[in-house]
Amino acid sequence: MRQSAPAGLRGLPTRHPLLRRNILANYAGSGVLVLAPLLALPGYLAALGPAQFGLVSFVVLLQTILGLMDAGLGQALVREFALRARPQGGPAIEAATLLRAVERVYWGFALLAGALTALLAEPIARYWLQLGPQSAADGVIAVVGAVLLFVLQFPGSLYRSLLIATEAQVRLNVVTIACAVYRHAGGVAVVSVWPTLTAYLAWHAGAALLETMLRAVFAWRRLGVARNAVIWDPAALAAVWRMCLALSGATLLGALTVQMDRIVLSRMTDLEQFGFYSIAATVAVGVMQLVGPLVQAFLPRAIQARGDPSRLAALYLSLFRLVAILVAVGALAYAMIGERLVGLWLRDAAAAERVAPVLAVLLVGSALNAFYNIGYMHWLVQGLPRRILAVNLSALLFSVTLVPLFVRNFGVIGAAVGWLVINFLGFALSLGWVRILHARQRA
Repeated sequence: MRQSAPAGLRGLPTRHPLLRRNILANYAGSGVLVLAPLLALPGYLAALGPAQFGLVSFVVLLQTILGLMDAGLGQALVREFALRARPQGGPAIEAATLLRAVERVYWGFALLAGALTALLAEPIARYWLQLGPQSAADGVIAVVGAVLLFVLQFPGSLYRSLLIATEAQVRLNVVTIACAVYRHAGGVAVVSVWPTLTAYLAWHAGAALLETMLRAVFAWRRLGVARNAVIWDPAALAAVWRMCLALSGATLLGALTVQMDRIVLSRMTDLEQFGFYSIAATVAVGVMQLVGPLVQAFLPRAIQARGDPSRLAALYLSLFRLVAILVAVGALAYAMIGERLVGLWLRDAAAAERVAPVLAVLLVGSALNAFYNIGYMHWLVQGLPRRILAVNLSALLFSVTLVPLFVRNFGVIGAAVGWLVINFLGFALSLGWVRILHARQRA
């Protein structure tokens, strides 16, 4: 007996089951990726205490900032790998040549950027953080630990791009789920026995290295080409570096803007307030990831359909409908039981009372960001990094000038309002894809 697809997936513009499998696998992986740290967070907070947890929040922030270096590069490589992939099967020699060429760039850049940041660990800890009862040495450990995590994780995004582009997203998510559970279940156990920042960092570094190595193995297997059979060819970089550099710079601005609220707060408030805001922001950013599985599954097909407006319009319309379902269901769920869930999750009424108002504002911004992703994907498919640059630069200028003013006048909630307005700006400027739907209707 044939099983029917979930309601939101019916009517997708393809009869092939691969798209549906990838969407479901992406949701499984993203769900675990979001839930694992959220479920582990109370354990980390209880074991490490508010002050050390504030340092953990700073580690996550600094690691995220360093990871912005891959912000557009990874997405550009998805596009380039998709153009070189062979959907009909067989060895993908062109994609393998590109992967071999970019590997050295990723690993070399990770080491170089990590080394430079580590050299600045002491001034970063001294002049950025409001350490309070924590020692300067703890701040240096936090910076160095974030750098180590970045070096071990950054190359893994390259292999992730390859697996997304070749629609091997089920394999990618098997690795994601296994490593997320291993990292956070083990992390809570480790800090429960050794409640120190050093123990937290050591465990997470080992888990990061494991995930990167597993992604590399699956990526090369997907191509059907032995890594040692491919010669490093710098010419492969020449064909893609302009697109990669342009999109990387544009997306870097946007990703930096997304973090600007926490960057401002880490400088203008104490670690305790920053830690509570980071809890709300972790949830809001985690909710944003719910759209990622859809975009991740649709993107390779949209790239292949870039010369067929009718097919592309059908893909955009299907993606819009699915995003709208997610936003509507999420809004209804939070309105009914959201604050109650925050209290049950944190198991601390005082903490929940401080987190819930900020989270409500941040979630509205996350909903706007969900719809923005459709326009962003359209720009990526059409190879229009200048559009992304213009939008992200506008949002960054707003956040740099007005978010500090909001924080100064309204405190922590001001940062959340800034996040909401930034996402509204991006949404309003990203509606160009609607013209394709209009053109399809006229045709």
